[in-house]
Amino acid sequence: MGVDIVQQENIEQISMVGEQKPSIHKIGEEVLDSRIHDDHGDPHGAALNDVDADGKVKATTWAAVFFLGITYISSLSFTLNSFASIATSVAMELQGNLNNLNWVSGGFSLGGSVAFALAGGFSDYLGRKDVIVTGQIFLLIGHLVGATAQSFEQIIAAMTLLGVGTGITFVIYVGISEILPNKWRSFGMATTEINLTVLGTFGPLMGRGLTQNATWRWLFILGEIVGLIAVAGTIIFYRPPRRIFQDRTKRQVLYELDYVGIFLYTAGVTVFLLGLGWPGTRYPWRSAAVIVPLTIGGVLFLCTFAWDFSGRAARPLFPYRLFRKFREFTSLIIIMFSSGLAHIALTTFVPQQIAYVFTSNQITAGWYNVPTGIGALIGGGMLGALVPQIKHIPLQLLAANAIQALGCGLLVVVTPHRIAGGLVIQGIANIPFPWVMVIGYSTVGLHVPQRDIGLAYGLLGAVRYLGGAVGSTIFNTVLNDRVPKSVPKRVVEAVRPLGFPVADVGKLIAAISSRHSSALAGFPAEVVAAATDAMRWGYSDAFRYVWYASIPFFIIACVVSLFVLDPSPYFTKHTAVETEDGDVASRLKHVRAQDHGHSQSHDYCPEKATIQENS
Repeated sequence: MGVDIVQQENIEQISMVGEQKPSIHKIGEEVLDSRIHDDHGDPHGAALNDVDADGKVKATTWAAVFFLGITYISSLSFTLNSFASIATSVAMELQGNLNNLNWVSGGFSLGGSVAFALAGGFSDYLGRKDVIVTGQIFLLIGHLVGATAQSFEQIIAAMTLLGVGTGITFVIYVGISEILPNKWRSFGMATTEINLTVLGTFGPLMGRGLTQNATWRWLFILGEIVGLIAVAGTIIFYRPPRRIFQDRTKRQVLYELDYVGIFLYTAGVTVFLLGLGWPGTRYPWRSAAVIVPLTIGGVLFLCTFAWDFSGRAARPLFPYRLFRKFREFTSLIIIMFSSGLAHIALTTFVPQQIAYVFTSNQITAGWYNVPTGIGALIGGGMLGALVPQIKHIPLQLLAANAIQALGCGLLVVVTPHRIAGGLVIQGIANIPFPWVMVIGYSTVGLHVPQRDIGLAYGLLGAVRYLGGAVGSTIFNTVLNDRVPKSVPKRVVEAVRPLGFPVADVGKLIAAISSRHSSALAGFPAEVVAAATDAMRWGYSDAFRYVWYASIPFFIIACVVSLFVLDPSPYFTKHTAVETEDGDVASRLKHVRAQDHGHSQSHDYCPEKATIQENS
């Protein structure tokens, strides 16, 4: 009874302090909510000093992890994983051509890159839950626009909104990480990958089946339904601190944000990617319409770093304090950029390669996409969950990037006569992406102070999406450049011996590409059959250059992986944030830990880490 009275008095004292008008501390020294474990800039010391925590996770916390995780079904399973495979058919239905097809994935990646760079830091300052729910609302709006779209431009707008929503809701990784003990963080993120890949594995099949037997609009409708469930579950079960800083209001925090950096980054990335998406489709590479936006966008992007590194921004978008930590942070930035580039290449171009090289039957093509999903399930669900047990993080990253380089490299040998081998290679090539993602987020979360964890996750996600947007435009440019050369060449070689006029080859290719039987009425059957097979070989030749273009990025990632600081000693029972259903004793423990930390905030030393790891 006496202990209960003491605890109650302590809680009342904390409450009384909270009612007083707080004095505003320096940025970086703010007074945090009592349920946030303030590591005082020493995440390694916090992890090692809290090794004796019970490490138990409540059922409500796992429920929060589940509902946060299914948000990705709405953001990714029904978008890139499903819609990307039938985007070509939708473009032909709504506009009769493939103009701006690259902006389905490009707009999605652009929106995600901008949103994630902003949302991560915002969640550090304004609270995770409000930011996540805002992203979920963007997803609902995006699916609604897609479901009611009457033009392909509206589809691109929907995908861009969904990219923004996805970028914002990737703060979910931060939320999951900090409410779980360090040793469970990668498992929590792996559960989201399981939610994602179970449906994503059959996403292309579902997309093609709905397109053929009902309507592709069901992808957006189903995304809307799952999104509503995710929002409801998040509101009910996810209960982190709503007000991060106790010594300043959210309005005061808004005055401190880096609006110059936000403008420079957003404008720079948008203008640069617009310029990168035009050559080969609307304008030649040497035209002013390409050179000018590329130059202006690149300069604005670099100006973001010049501004933020100057120290004039109160809360910089790209803080130098993070980027100067090469082994803990910047090395992961480089790796995640190449990983995002590969993800877009695999997600966007593998379904296209299947459709153009393997089979034109939509249902069969959907089944051919299943190995890719199985590869992601192995990488994210199985290997991702085992990251703390395997340890040796730099070697895991090296292995993952090497497998990805090998897988994409082997895709160059895929031909219409090597379907089985091609499917196996596709599955192998897709294993590393979710594995690298779980490793990257788990690693940076253990190296970066709690005050910056959202910002760090956000920057990793931003460069991953930026890599995806760059990859989408580069690979589309490569493909659009090679197809007009390789396909007509193959068709001419196939139909010339049959006496078909070379001058009419263009009309024949257009008729076959339309996939309407009426368009083929005026051509001999044997010519159509020979030309169809030749087109498959022509596309096979063109896709080969896409996979060639991806390999250098993986080689860079493999080299950089060796420089990442291994976080294995810090996979402890330490939990960074208590949710509102946490008990009184846990809350008091964290308050006392913060008080103790002010007097001993720099007790951590490498020798102690070594001793703890050996013990």
